[in-house]
Amino acid sequence: MLQIAIVVFREILEISLIVGILTAATKNIPHRTKWIIGGMASGIAASLILAFFTDQISESLDGVGQEIFNGSILLSASFMISWTVLWMQKHAKSLSGELKKISNSVREGSKPLYTLLFVVFFSVLRESAEIVLFTYSSYISGSNISQISLGLIAGTICGSAIGAALYFGIIKASGKYFFIITTWILVFLASGITASGIGFWINADIIPSLGNPIWDSSMILSQLSPFGTFLNIFMGYVDQPAGAQVLAYFINLSILIAGLKISKNSK
Repeated sequence: MLQIAIVVFREILEISLIVGILTAATKNIPHRTKWIIGGMASGIAASLILAFFTDQISESLDGVGQEIFNGSILLSASFMISWTVLWMQKHAKSLSGELKKISNSVREGSKPLYTLLFVVFFSVLRESAEIVLFTYSSYISGSNISQISLGLIAGTICGSAIGAALYFGIIKASGKYFFIITTWILVFLASGITASGIGFWINADIIPSLGNPIWDSSMILSQLSPFGTFLNIFMGYVDQPAGAQVLAYFINLSILIAGLKISKNSK
């Protein structure tokens, strides 16, 4: 549940900030609200369609590559989370300027008002697609529906609340710390999801296990213990991992850390 809540929190927060910037920058433009709301509604509807067909594809592959499909979903979710982390690190500051530039173009009449709808639509769809993929990957990894639902609700409420607080300037000074903390949480989450996806592919005999398990630390720290569960949620800890899973985890982690460092130095 916590994994889902964190990812949803981050994605909803990003949507809130994008919508907040557009709303603030176009506050004097008549009828701009309906286009922004229309973009949000369209983006949510498109993500629901994506969720529906993801389940249909999964059911159609029963018995003919379910492990392959499950592994692919997990790796896709990891890729999208990783890409978002790196993209936001590099473009967070310029994003605000670009959105304000679009808003000014609409205000001046050089761009039609419905431009706002498309900007919001694609922003909401991109973030919602990540939520759909991550939620589905959690489901196929064993999370039950009640945990997923609680995570979605908690993440949506918290993300919307923090987004609103940032918009109204309530926590403007400390807002950056939310992104720093959640960025590093997502780095480890993405690495753990990659390892889980590789586990499915090992079971499908697509890739070699490189030792299975490569170690057994269950007697020292069980994955099912309270602290083991905490590390599993936030760090991707597995007490009996295959060698290929460990390798994939640290490759993913190294790429993200290097990417964040490069992005930070290039600003």
